[in-house]
Amino acid sequence: MLLIEGFEAAILPCTLILLVPGLAVALAARETALPALTGFSMAVLAFSWLRFSANGGGWHALISALALLVAVAILLAPPIANLDLVALLGGALAGFAAAELWLPCVGAEFGRLLTDLPTVGSSGLLSMAVYLLGALSPLLALGSIHHLTANWFLEIIEPPLSIVGALLLLALAVAAAVGFHETMVGRLFEWSVGRL
Repeated sequence: MLLIEGFEAAILPCTLILLVPGLAVALAARETALPALTGFSMAVLAFSWLRFSANGGGWHALISALALLVAVAILLAPPIANLDLVALLGGALAGFAAAELWLPCVGAEFGRLLTDLPTVGSSGLLSMAVYLLGALSPLLALGSIHHLTANWFLEIIEPPLSIVGALLLLALAVAAAVGFHETMVGRLFEWSVGRL
């Protein structure tokens, strides 16, 4: 049931606060998009678990902005761009920042999970992972498509797309730094509630 709710959340506007940074990470990481998306997804899961299970609090939006800026620097650094571990780290930084800025699209099952998280222990982590698998499914599909795309085509499109990805992450960092992300998230949530 949580997986289905995750798939439903993936098409709601408020999940864009996760999907847009994930897309930007994939674009900026170029040929290391798969490890970067893996780092992004694992960081979203880890931060969401800590945030919603009352095991950790949030952090200030300026720290999210800084994490996004560091992610851009890591993902675009030419001498280290081919290292999967570095791409994983850049993706993870962006994932932590996106998870902090994310206001979840809460369906009935996921709402119950969030209510019970402080008491359910590790089974709650697995349940959250199932939900996020559905919510992040567009990014997983993008990673698969990227992996299956012919190398000659990737060599043509990756340089301009990496710039687009970096600019998206920079725009999100600026929005978080000046507090505009709260307005964006609020508006996306309102649009999502209208579609539920």
